[in-house]
Amino acid sequence: MKAKGPLMGKTWFYRLLLSYIPIFFIVITFIFFVFFQMLSEQNRKEALNANKMLSLQAMRLIDTSLKAIDNAVMLEIINNKVLNDFFNSPTDGDPYVNINAVKKMKDMITSYPLIDSIYWVRYEDQFVLTNATSDYVSSYNDHLFITSNKMSSSNKKWTSVRSFKPFSVIKGKQVVSLVRGVPFITNEKGLVVINVSTESLRKMTEDLYDPNLSFIRVKDASGSALFTDSGAADTAKVYSHYVSSYSDWTYESGLVNGRVVHFISSLYNVWFMIGLVMIVLGIVWMIVVSRRNTRPLEQIVSRLRGYTLPIPGSLVTKGRIDEFIFIESALDNMMEQANQFQQKHKEDLHLRTRHLFHKLIEDRPALSIDQWKKEADSLQLPAPTNRQVMAVIEIDKYGNFCGDYSSQDQILLKFALRTMVQELAAKYDCELWTEWTSASQLCVMVFEQSDDEELEQQRTLELFENVRSWTQQYMKFSVTIGIGQTANQLADLSKSFKEAIESLKYKIMLGENGVITYKQIMSQGQAEVFSHLNAIRSIVQSFRLLEEDWAHKYDELFQQLNQGLLKKEEIMSLMNYLVYYLGRELTGLSKEVQEIWNREGLPKLSGCIDACESLEQMREETQQLLTDLAAALQEVQNKRQHAVMIRDMRRLIEEQFASPNMSLEYLSENYGLNAKYVSKLFKEETGQKFVDFLIHLRMQEGKRLLAEAHFSVQEIAERVGYTSAISFSRVFKKIVGVSPSEYREEAAKRPS
Repeated sequence: MKAKGPLMGKTWFYRLLLSYIPIFFIVITFIFFVFFQMLSEQNRKEALNANKMLSLQAMRLIDTSLKAIDNAVMLEIINNKVLNDFFNSPTDGDPYVNINAVKKMKDMITSYPLIDSIYWVRYEDQFVLTNATSDYVSSYNDHLFITSNKMSSSNKKWTSVRSFKPFSVIKGKQVVSLVRGVPFITNEKGLVVINVSTESLRKMTEDLYDPNLSFIRVKDASGSALFTDSGAADTAKVYSHYVSSYSDWTYESGLVNGRVVHFISSLYNVWFMIGLVMIVLGIVWMIVVSRRNTRPLEQIVSRLRGYTLPIPGSLVTKGRIDEFIFIESALDNMMEQANQFQQKHKEDLHLRTRHLFHKLIEDRPALSIDQWKKEADSLQLPAPTNRQVMAVIEIDKYGNFCGDYSSQDQILLKFALRTMVQELAAKYDCELWTEWTSASQLCVMVFEQSDDEELEQQRTLELFENVRSWTQQYMKFSVTIGIGQTANQLADLSKSFKEAIESLKYKIMLGENGVITYKQIMSQGQAEVFSHLNAIRSIVQSFRLLEEDWAHKYDELFQQLNQGLLKKEEIMSLMNYLVYYLGRELTGLSKEVQEIWNREGLPKLSGCIDACESLEQMREETQQLLTDLAAALQEVQNKRQHAVMIRDMRRLIEEQFASPNMSLEYLSENYGLNAKYVSKLFKEETGQKFVDFLIHLRMQEGKRLLAEAHFSVQEIAERVGYTSAISFSRVFKKIVGVSPSEYREEAAKRPS
């Protein structure tokens, strides 16, 4: 290994030094020019903007105050009884009316502190009433102003600045006046004059600016100054000029003098000298740093020159090793390995986090608190506390959500939802652990910190209610949140998770876009699913016979469902049973009816039931489909030759079912048809055999008489068309399932 000569050391030093200097000078020069250019422009813009805002703010403040007074006066002229009583008083006047008028003036001065004085002029007797005294126009100090404004009181603008002197012994004030005629349209009864002191306006604006730096000039429409500003000297420079569209007054503002701008400009030479000094210091520092930094590099190069292992040909240039390429290659390999390790670590960390979360909520295999704490510490997760609560946030109408957004947008929205939950939790001082457990459900584990369990539950409810409302307000979808009960032990976590999932199953009953707690579900009690089957069968039978009351029964069914608390799958089972039973009943009808059912009724009803997310939506959409189906069936039935006759036949059976003579032979004699043909037509048109229909009517009436009347079984049998109590009892038990006497006993036990 050859020793490194002094020339090599100088070469490295000069190479590094010369590589820094051009960039250094370019950057410094650029920064200097940009800095002073931006500083000058910024100062100019800030001065202009500041003065514009000052003028605008002063104009808006004064205009708003004057408009408020103007509007109040207009309302008083139109609506106030005291004012109208004054102007409608007799010529001699009424002291009581005058007292009330003065009181009203003082109330207005109290309500609007800008008002300096008020007086009213009544034309009929030339009477002037002020808030301090009363007089007649001819002897009142302001009579010239009253006379000049008598015919121009409808002008909406405020007057120019003028001197107002209510008493000869008191020095006059500079005021602007608002003049309104009474009444509002004709102005023939008098004037209302409102005087506002210009000094009050000056005090209103004096807090808006520093008089040592800025000034405001306000001139009326004639060019007279409303008030003087000590800072507005002749040498002052005006930067903004505005004219009010309401009062026609001119607002000007600017700087009192250019001392601030001059001071900033004078800093140019100071900054220039500082810049030169910094350049010199930068050069010295660069030399020192370059010399210091080249030493390690020289040592690395020396070691590379003595490297005896085989070196790839790409690293050899003109018979010598290119040290920079060698070092760059080594660093690239190291960085690539580090990035791969870091990426793999992140992936493993995410998978381990999800795995731990699922182990906890599914309780497989069971963990101890110490194991959980150890895992949480290594994965940088919240440590377990004495109590945890599980909640599940479910995206409503997830099918629509997937249809409305692309896959990338769905990922972004889910990320936003998860981030929002964590940010809101920070506001409530809550620790959370969130994981997506399915495509539409975000599972949240809340770590309760306080010993007050009731307080923690309330805070958790407020947090998730805020999550729900925020999602509804700022995102184009809504969420429903299910919350389980508090898990006081580690083994209860999976139970709390299952309770949260169970709560979401009642979303169809309690509605979307809400917060549902398992405690709320348990307190309401469960409804019995099988209790609604009879109502469904009754609806289907009425629908099959095209009776008008099927829709009423359908509404009653959903009213009963609303009163209970059923899961989504239970509601779906009931509706699927309705579709099944309806299809079974319609199968026995004509071929045309079966085709309509298979083509229109069955697919639409099934699809509607699967798509519905709420009970009310299911009622409205399925009832509309059934209504359309009933209309189609009615149309088919009306086209059939014997449809009208069968409807008349049904009405006859319903009226005379209690007659022992009611039979197919009786019908054939009445309608002139063969008994077998009557039976066939009845079955085709109604989907029910004549005998079954007759027995159904008789049994319904028999049950009513058994429950409501005190007739014997023989008497009831005769009343419903049976000559023998034995025949009636045999048929009744076959259809109802119990004997007539047993049915009567059960009916007596039911609450009335």
